[in-house]
Amino acid sequence: MNFAIQKEVLVQCLKEVSSALAGRSVQPILSHIFIQTLDETTVLFKATDLDLLIESKGSAVVYTPGLVSLPGKKLLEIVSKLSDDLVTFKTNKDTFETSIQCGRTKISLAGMAGEDFPNLGGSVTDGVLMPADIVRRSIAQTAFAAAGFDTGSVIGGVYIAINDGQFECVATDGNRLAYKSNTLSVSTYFPNNSAKTSTSIDDKSKQSSKGEVSTATLEKPISFKAIVPSRASNEVIMIIDALYNRAKRGNQGEGNDSTRDIRLSINNGVISFQTDTNVLSSRIISGEFPAFKELFPSQYKYIATIDREELIASLDRASVMADEKKHLIRLHFEGDLMQITANTPDFGGAQDEVPMKFEGQVLDVAVNARYLIDVLRCLNSPQIQIEMTGTLQPLIVKEVGSESYKYLLMPVQLKTGE
Repeated sequence: MNFAIQKEVLVQCLKEVSSALAGRSVQPILSHIFIQTLDETTVLFKATDLDLLIESKGSAVVYTPGLVSLPGKKLLEIVSKLSDDLVTFKTNKDTFETSIQCGRTKISLAGMAGEDFPNLGGSVTDGVLMPADIVRRSIAQTAFAAAGFDTGSVIGGVYIAINDGQFECVATDGNRLAYKSNTLSVSTYFPNNSAKTSTSIDDKSKQSSKGEVSTATLEKPISFKAIVPSRASNEVIMIIDALYNRAKRGNQGEGNDSTRDIRLSINNGVISFQTDTNVLSSRIISGEFPAFKELFPSQYKYIATIDREELIASLDRASVMADEKKHLIRLHFEGDLMQITANTPDFGGAQDEVPMKFEGQVLDVAVNARYLIDVLRCLNSPQIQIEMTGTLQPLIVKEVGSESYKYLLMPVQLKTGE
């Protein structure tokens, strides 16, 4: 194998796949990055730990086709220190030793047979072609609520579903739950007869989503659902960002972002996300995701409308004095001001206020400050709405004027002195 590639392109490809490298493994090849020439102008890079696999394609000049696997961390360390120039790879097909040359620098790296590199068992097949920006936003606004302490269970991932023209993402850790839905205008495409049809969507649904109706292409009729590990979900965001960054470097501008697509498919217990340049495949978490829709109250006694940025700033200031383990703060809703207080016996206390529009009687609620700040930082609306039914009942956080996103936060019962 012999090819030349620009350092900038090479570094990006290696960084994109390195997240899937195995930390500790009895199989040395799982700490390697697989490299293969695909044609005269494209080289494929990929890495896996057998739970997650990431692929990245880079433009190159291929002189001799071939494949090899090289130690991932060492390869990235070497390449990052090279000068900003053309990097040439040349692999001995018998020993797999690979020469890496850039300018006056020449480094030899021991490799392994590319044919021995493992796959997850899944592959990108027909599935759902989704707008990448919708997938990114939906995952980003939910994945943070997954249980980081229980990565192997159903609450350690993001539940993704497409059914009846709705795309839904949900995550929970038992104390909070983030839910995002998008109404899809679904086109179905059948390659055998080249026929395209459109699934009708209720006009009221289109209007209520306030511009969030997007088109997804189904290559065959499908009901799609999976629980994606939170680690993989966060990596999906990274490969979509990589898609946008490559577009910007190609002078295509940000205006085309909304039309860029990502393909979702499931095969043999593995879910895959594919863009023009990247593929991410992950094992699905087995099990049934908890029923969640009935957790959201149908009526509320208290509704507070608050400026999102002002609330974040106020919470940041007050939470400095919250307990470092529980991060508890008290929210006092009365009149046109929300009062935020925090108390730590060893250090003291803090009090802050933020203007609001409030409907209801006086109410006190205690919550984990970090859980509230997390959701506020992932939203875009300048105004947010907090809906409540009582002191120990869930708080529901929404963007004003939209029902597509809901965040449920369980309050905490304070003990005497807290």
